[in-house]
Amino acid sequence: MDSKEKEIIEQAIQLFTRFGIKSITMDEISRHIAMSKKTIYQHFNDKNELVEKAVCALIAQNSCIIKEIEDKQLNAIEELIEVYHFVNNMLKAYNPVLEFDLQRYFPAIFKKVRETHRTNTYNMMLANLQKGKSEGLYRENLDENIIAKLNLMRIEYLMQSDLVTPSDVHSSSFTLEIFKYHIYGIISKAGWAYLKENHPEFVNN
Repeated sequence: MDSKEKEIIEQAIQLFTRFGIKSITMDEISRHIAMSKKTIYQHFNDKNELVEKAVCALIAQNSCIIKEIEDKQLNAIEELIEVYHFVNNMLKAYNPVLEFDLQRYFPAIFKKVRETHRTNTYNMMLANLQKGKSEGLYRENLDENIIAKLNLMRIEYLMQSDLVTPSDVHSSSFTLEIFKYHIYGIISKAGWAYLKENHPEFVNN
């Protein structure tokens, strides 16, 4: 990927996440980045290709951040808390119009992206649960495969349910309750003692 293609993708991500995909035309992208449409079409055949590469790049960015957290070699609870803060910040910028447009107008891309995101998220959750069990911080008798699937299902349902409003998704208290609901169900006695001593904000709130 050359520098121009990277710039176009980065600018497209900004526009799509802010305004959705359907309402943004190639002309608007051209004006926004002060680049001719001819130059843009030298890198992308059409809007569909740009949308796919932009959304895949966005997922790759998020995956890199998760990988950086995992590479810190933290214990499972500290790792989970860092992921919680990352997701919390990400949700504050979340625009449901982007996902709606992707699902309605670009179904093939949506399916591909959903499967990639689902696989990455499941594997991340599974690895954290396995780490927590091996460290004695999570319940020894938990079934990590079931918990990872349940947590993934809950996240997907929350993002698609009309019971959850955009203000809920952007609310720190809402995401905090979701986090506590998850971690309270998986930590062992040792994990609870660790959480209480090192992160009382998740115990006393």
